[in-house]
Amino acid sequence: MRGERGKRARSTILDVARLARVHPSTVSRILNDRPGLTLRPETRARVLAISKRLDYRPSALARSLRLQRTLTLGMLVPDIANAFLAGIIKGAEEACHERGYTLIVCNTADVPEREATYLRVLRERQVDGVLVASARLSDESIGSLLAERFPVALVNRGTHVDRGTRGNDDLWVHVDDRGGAVAAIDHLAALGHRRIAHVAGPQTTTTGRERLVGTRAALRRHGLTGTIVEAEAWSEVEGYRAARQLLRGDPPSAIFAANDLIAFGVLRAAREAGLDVPEDVALVGFNDIPEAALVDLSTVHVPQHEMGARAAELLIARAEGRPIAEPRILLETRLVARGSSAPAKERVTA
Repeated sequence: MRGERGKRARSTILDVARLARVHPSTVSRILNDRPGLTLRPETRARVLAISKRLDYRPSALARSLRLQRTLTLGMLVPDIANAFLAGIIKGAEEACHERGYTLIVCNTADVPEREATYLRVLRERQVDGVLVASARLSDESIGSLLAERFPVALVNRGTHVDRGTRGNDDLWVHVDDRGGAVAAIDHLAALGHRRIAHVAGPQTTTTGRERLVGTRAALRRHGLTGTIVEAEAWSEVEGYRAARQLLRGDPPSAIFAANDLIAFGVLRAAREAGLDVPEDVALVGFNDIPEAALVDLSTVHVPQHEMGARAAELLIARAEGRPIAEPRILLETRLVARGSSAPAKERVTA
């Protein structure tokens, strides 16, 4: 059948059912892959072949109305260009796709007003839940969503994650930031470094605070005081600025940077100061983004893809009303030693 302009009319489920010689409900159940359907393989194959030939696709709107869900999730991230967050986004998107959901990613630039705007827009579009990876989203905003019992999952961030002060059923996927920081300091101490500095991440973020706590604990255990400077953003520019303070006068023999981007800034500052990495200054980062291997950076590996995937799985389960045995997931990290960290050289004194 053709319309007024000669275009072929869109096929319907009735067309598929008529040609396949089955009831329309059977077509629906096959195409939506519903459980509990027992059919002969040839019947299933015939329905799928005819649906493909007619270019018939089930109505997403009809399915949403039937399920009372839009099968859409929102995701707030502070910097979509950040390679670390890109891994998390990819994991979340793939998990959504496997379960028939669409992911809408919103780049907040860590601006509270933009975060609030995107949250409002996502709610207006009736998404089934929101993944929050935005480091500076206020707890009041999250609390408001939770108070409304709106599905929210935190990924790579949280508040008081180790103290149990959040609700027992709040959803979050985090990594062991403290343990990763301890591993970095242990690695440098095992190489004989005694003058170890830490370029900490922004202390307005959970990640920055947790990594600093782990660093200080490890330094104390090794009988070291260490020097701490704070980067005001998770960026190469801030790593460079902070490192210039550390490298004036009598520089440390090793630096642990709170993430790889900050470590890249430290590396640039060291080279400008005429210092060789690792001969003069050993360097360790955190996250193990793809670029870290290219510059031979020792770093703490974080399972970025798994973080995004598991957070999306939790959120989908909450949106669908399914029981969740483990609402809070803490993933392990591991140290990856590369060429940027080497044994400390004996210090020559006059």
